[in-house]
Formats: sequence, C-alpha cells, structure tokens
Amino acid sequence: MPSERCLSIQEMLTGQRLCHSESHNDSVLAALNQQRSDGILCDITLIAEEQKFHAHKAVLAACSDYFRAMFSLCMVESGADEVNLHGVTSLGLKQALEFAYTGQILLEPGVIQDVLAAGSHLQLLELLNLCSHYLIQELNSFNYLDLYRLADLFNLTLLEKAVIDFLVKHLSELLKSRPEEVLTLPYCLLQEVLKSDRLTSLSEEQIWQVLDVSREGKEEVFYGPTLPFASNGIAACFLPAPYFTCPNLQTLQVPHHRIGTI
Repeated sequence: MPSERCLSIQEMLTGQRLCHSESHNDSVLAALNQQRSDGILCDITLIAEEQKFHAHKAVLAACSDYFRAMFSLCMVESGADEVNLHGVTSLGLKQALEFAYTGQILLEPGVIQDVLAAGSHLQLLELLNLCSHYLIQELNSFNYLDLYRLADLFNLTLLEKAVIDFLVKHLSELLKSRPEEVLTLPYCLLQEVLKSDRLTSLSEEQIWQVLDVSREGKEEVFYGPTLPFASNGIAACFLPAPYFTCPNLQTLQVPHHRIGTI
C-alpha cells in the first residue's frame, strides 16, 4: 500500500487574511510611555520653566506639526539633545506629554488654561479638541462670556459655536436676569447670535434694546425707517459683504427697503 504524501503547510492552507491585534497599538504606546517615565531610550529633553521632561522625537512629531517641523526641517533644534520651550508652563507641558503618550488627560479648572496654552503653542489639535468638549460640558449662564473669550483666544471653533448656540437658546431669559451683561457682550458675538434663524424668543422691543447698545460706534450696523427681516423675523441689520465694507455710504438700496448707516 503506497504511503500517503505529507502535505506542506503551503499546500494545506488556501487563502490570505488580514489579522489585527486589538492590543498592539496600546501596548507599544504604553511601553514608550514607560521608557519616558524611566528616562531610557529617549532622544530629546524638553525644558519648560527650568523643569526637564524626557521624550521621543518620533512620538512628538507624530502628534504635533510643531514638533514635526522642529525635528525634520533644518532647524537648530533638530540636532539638539535639549530644547527650551517658551510660552508653555511646566504644568501645561506635563499634561500635554501625558496626552501624547496615553491619548487621555484629566481636565479640571486648575489646569485647563495651562493645557490650552500648551496645546495651542505645540499644535496638539486633538488635545485642543478634547479641551473644547470639556468646556462645552461646563458651559452655563455664569461662565459663557469667559468661555467665549477662551474660544477666541485659542481659536476653539467648536466652543465658540457652542457659546453662540447657548445664547441663541437663552438670550431672552438672560436679558431678564442679567441685562447689563448681555448689553455689553462683544459686538461680534451679538452679531452671530442675532442673525441666527433659530433665534425666535426675543420680542421686537428686546431686539431694539440690544441693538441700541451694540450699534454704538459700529459702522457695520445698518438701520433705517424700515428694517429688512431675516427668515426668523429678526431684524437683518447685520448685512453681508459688500454692504458693511462701505463705511462712507450714507444709504443703501435693497429690494423693497431703504436703509442707511448710523
């Protein structure tokens, strides 16, 4: 009886499959973070407020356009063992590095401004995105103006939009409970709020109350005997270009309405 031929591994298997490890990415990043903590196999030391932090250039460059440019272009820092970072606090840098190596960060009132400054300076966009979501969850009628200023300072578009949406929803009640604050809001913020199609809770008297204060010294505000109205019934006094690019124009002719500058 003839002996059976032994099949090779290649002959026994029939196809190819892409196999994926659920833990590999996390384990590699965890190992790099442990190296950072132990100060081994690191190739760069970052210094902020005289405090030193060990790191890997490859990890930093993968997270940040700022570091990618620093280490890959012909800059002085590309070959340096230590880099002094100005405009970043040691607390902010510590938190930023923690995020870069773990993908998570514990945000709280005592650290948020340092983290924002570090994230903005180092161009850690995903970190700024997490900060925005944290601040949006904290948004309320007492801090909305401060959060808007943070959004403007650090160019946090998600947070800025959230503040605008908050005011669109709550402007009427804020006018009743905190009128002095509302009437001194930044003009650009009021502009975005008042032109929203979702702003339906304000009476005509309240609209004029806001406009009478906000229009002072603002050439961008146009009004006249008859105001054009947006689809929500709110006076469309904030006109798109080219209307508010003509500060010397005394009157503007639009269909069915004659309006003028202040």
